[in-house]
Amino acid sequence: MNALQGTIKNGQIILDSPATLPEGTRVEVLPIKGARPALGMREEDWPTTPEGIAALLARMDQVEPGWLSPEDDAAWRAALRAQKEFEKRRFLEDAEKLQRMWE
Repeated sequence: MNALQGTIKNGQIILDSPATLPEGTRVEVLPIKGARPALGMREEDWPTTPEGIAALLARMDQVEPGWLSPEDDAAWRAALRAQKEFEKRRFLEDAEKLQRMWE
């Protein structure tokens, strides 16, 4: 008999493929040695409704970038602001170039 494999989700075992065992068969479940849980979310767990996406974005906004020192965080945020200002300045120039291309 081949071993069944799956993943624990919310305290339940979700098999990778349907089991062909008769209903009521008792099984023994052992973790796979050296297996690491996947990082992040599985593709099917991503929200697809506007409400679900908004809730995920709200949760993401609450996460603080704890891997940066306060000095590095300030420098990173300053670089983001500088990049944003640069792109805003370039936008009009690029828009004018595109407009001339289509004239």
